[in-house]
Amino acid sequence: MSAAPRRRPGPIIPTGVGSLRSFTVTMAVMCYLACLAIGALILIDRAVDSWTSGLAREVTVQIKPLRGSDVEKEISKALKIVTEFPGVASAKVIPRKTSAKLLEPWLGKSSLADLPIPRLIRVSIDPAAPPDFGALAEALKAGVKGASLDTHRHWQAELTRMAGVLSLLSYAVLALISISAVAIVIVATRSVLDANRPVVDVLHLVGARDGYISRQIDRRFLRSGLWAGLTGVLLGLATFFLLGIVGFGSGASLADASRSLLFAPPRASAVSYGLLLSVPVAATFISLVTSRLALIRMLRNVL
Repeated sequence: MSAAPRRRPGPIIPTGVGSLRSFTVTMAVMCYLACLAIGALILIDRAVDSWTSGLAREVTVQIKPLRGSDVEKEISKALKIVTEFPGVASAKVIPRKTSAKLLEPWLGKSSLADLPIPRLIRVSIDPAAPPDFGALAEALKAGVKGASLDTHRHWQAELTRMAGVLSLLSYAVLALISISAVAIVIVATRSVLDANRPVVDVLHLVGARDGYISRQIDRRFLRSGLWAGLTGVLLGLATFFLLGIVGFGSGASLADASRSLLFAPPRASAVSYGLLLSVPVAATFISLVTSRLALIRMLRNVL
């Protein structure tokens, strides 16, 4: 007769007592929110880099139509000064219709026909050897009536400041999520310990140490934290993917941003996915360490 297969002994702490299902679901929601906050941080950083780099590569010459001056001649003078100035790569006159369209949201179409709309020249600069903006502004002021130079530095500073505020809010959300996750682990630990109090009392009577008992329980928190983290990341990626396929109406810009998050160049994608995959690692770490510390403290108070 062949020997009967040996049955693997069950866990000392019954898995059916003090279920962690609610804990896992709640942690998954927290991890999902963390993924959204991290995605927002990544998109804010990329948007600011794109906007500021675009502004830094160009400056604008504005020519106001003054009484007694020929605007077209002044534009020609400005073009000559700009194109011959060291550090300028190219210059292009923006048509009057294009300038008028920029003002339509504020002034309307009917009011623009009789207004002296300033003419604009878009100037591309050499990023390797940018011009002396102060000297260029003085040259335009001296040689062209009604000319002024806009280096966009004010807008760059405003964009950077706004991005800093949004990033700070995202970091605050991540901090609140982390604190909430720690609190959730502590509450769940208390619940599991109370549900298994008879088993814990017996283990204490036979001489089991607190560290041994805590290891029997915190393994379940480790698995639950890992599952919650992976579920939250998958839900976050699914959300960005769904936003990425929304390419119509007011959601077009949001769709473009979501697609850039998921399908960026390899180096940027590696950073994005690395940050998102840090969520399950953090969830597992918080679940394991917090439950271990909370269990040891609670077990000391049992006796």
